[in-house]
Amino acid sequence: MIKYYNFSNFKLINIFFIILTLFISFVPAANAMGIKISPLKIEEIVQPGETMPQVVKVTNSSDVSKILYPYFRDFVAEGELGSPKLINIGSSEGMGEWIKLSNTGVQFGPNEEKSIQFNIEVPKNASPGGHYGAILFGNKPDDIKLNSEDKGAAMATAQQVACLILLQVAGDIRDDGRIREFKTDKSLYGSPYKINFLTRVENLGNVHIKPRGNIKITNMFGQEVANIAFNDPGANTLPKSIRRYENNWSDNKGFGRFKASLGVTYGTSADKGGNGMQSMFAEQTFWIVPWRTIIPVFLGLVFLISLIILWLRFYKSKAVKKAMEQMGYGRVRYVKKVSGPLPAFHFTLIISTILLLLFVLGLVVYFIFLA
Repeated sequence: MIKYYNFSNFKLINIFFIILTLFISFVPAANAMGIKISPLKIEEIVQPGETMPQVVKVTNSSDVSKILYPYFRDFVAEGELGSPKLINIGSSEGMGEWIKLSNTGVQFGPNEEKSIQFNIEVPKNASPGGHYGAILFGNKPDDIKLNSEDKGAAMATAQQVACLILLQVAGDIRDDGRIREFKTDKSLYGSPYKINFLTRVENLGNVHIKPRGNIKITNMFGQEVANIAFNDPGANTLPKSIRRYENNWSDNKGFGRFKASLGVTYGTSADKGGNGMQSMFAEQTFWIVPWRTIIPVFLGLVFLISLIILWLRFYKSKAVKKAMEQMGYGRVRYVKKVSGPLPAFHFTLIISTILLLLFVLGLVVYFIFLA
């Protein structure tokens, strides 16, 4: 049964107070949101047994006071986009337990920023290579179960910010990566075009790598037409993972075969405790054919050539007729071809011409209206 309510019984003042009450109750909830941390990432090369002091700035960017609690996690790369996945402390490549900071709550006033000091104590027996952790600040103590099914709801309820920490412990460092894939999303483009490059880099070593370089694009004459920075933000590929990198190039001109050459370097130089810089290369070819320009030009040329042929045939007929008249054969009819049944060869030629014209017409319709 459908019930209909008559709002005419409400007085305007009552409606106003209802809206005002809802607005007042909504504003504190909106202003209560907001925690910021800086920097978002710390990358350092450390020695076994070293103690490294660090500082992060935490800001309560809301209009209400908060108590923020620090806690620590290890993290790994999740998926090929490199999204950090927080995990409990204890992984072989983790370092969350190396962070030394009291986990008691810190009082923040409205819009207050504080510098939080902590130490990273690297064990003397720390294995060489990459170790990854995070320091987080949230408005609730560290009571979130990462493996529970309601992890997402808990993360949404407890506001959190994280600073990722990537350490490279000196020693037997193995910088080893390879390009698993470098390709374009298509092999043939029209004009204007947007070419998307996909690169998948695999890290086979024991420390994170930051592949950086450029994608050089040359035309069929070997001339460089574009140079695209690769991994300009400096995203890392963690050990035992594959990371996906995306670039694109767009323009409205170009024709023919093009070659994209990817060249990147990664690693840590010897003066910083690494084993030198490494290089990786890959190439991919693709074609740019501006159909919307070529087809009208082609059809225009066909039309022009047809007009020239018709004009030449007409001129030939007129010239022959005039020559015959001058020779006194003015009443003789000039026949350009023998009349009679149409030869099979000519019939096949006509059918082939019609089919070819229909095919060209179909291509025109597709590339102009559908491509």
